[in-house]
Amino acid sequence: MPSTSVHRSTRSKPGVFSRRIAPFAPVALALLTQATVPGTGTISGTTDHTTDTAEVCTDEIPSFLECHNEYATGCSKAAKYDGHLNFLKNLRVLPTKPAEKFLTSANDLIKLDHALPSDLTKTNHKDLQDKLEALGDGHVAGVVGYLYYAKKGGIESSNCGLSGPGDIDYHIGIGFDPGFAAQLSSKQKPTADQLKKRNTEMDQTSMVVEMTPHWRADFRPTWSLEALAPAVGHQVRLVGQLLVDNEHYDAHDDCAFQTAKPSCWRLGIWELHPVTKFEVCNSGTCTATSGDWVDLENFGPVAAPTP
Repeated sequence: MPSTSVHRSTRSKPGVFSRRIAPFAPVALALLTQATVPGTGTISGTTDHTTDTAEVCTDEIPSFLECHNEYATGCSKAAKYDGHLNFLKNLRVLPTKPAEKFLTSANDLIKLDHALPSDLTKTNHKDLQDKLEALGDGHVAGVVGYLYYAKKGGIESSNCGLSGPGDIDYHIGIGFDPGFAAQLSSKQKPTADQLKKRNTEMDQTSMVVEMTPHWRADFRPTWSLEALAPAVGHQVRLVGQLLVDNEHYDAHDDCAFQTAKPSCWRLGIWELHPVTKFEVCNSGTCTATSGDWVDLENFGPVAAPTP
């Protein structure tokens, strides 16, 4: 199975660098050299920033464009994040890359979480890159499930700490229970207690996937939270880069963690990041390989943009 990640540490291994960079050669090379890439936006200029080092932000970063042109790993005020993880998050994975496999159940995600190396921490993604790649990290994969929620992401180092609506990730939850999904799409208004319980269950049983700002701008500018809203509760099929977000590898965040706290809020730490394809089942029940799948932009009425 070919890898889709790029790692600086492979320079000392003849042939490995070309093998790992090949699937994304035009895009990944541009990220390393900051050259212009036809069809992927206006990436230009030069930078001395590396692809695995945490960086301190400059005073002026007006938008995601400057952030991702200048900082291969994003940046923060303290530069205390996993630079290699952020580099992978920020890859412009080509939307033409097909899924090598599909994940279709919560158990698929839990098994992957339980197979993670025992010495994984929040900051050593690069040190374990070979073991993580063997599990699927950095490969293009698909997920078939149900859209549980879609909302604005928070301020993150991968996006240089920016907070504008066009400068942040879309944080999306994909679950696997059709009965629960039907509740989410129901027009019946839940009580306050029911809503609290439902939101907890929704978070703890869903896989987090991310639509990144620079990827959206380059490939799918029509993707928006308003376009996602009609698809909540519906079956969806996604493709993207399968990624171990070890930033959340602890008992407080990861519900698949061995000693997970009752307040954990995500099914596991495996994500699709970035999402490169998003389809909705337009009638009945679809499968990973068949059914009436339509692109997100062509499904349902789109709500007016939120201010």
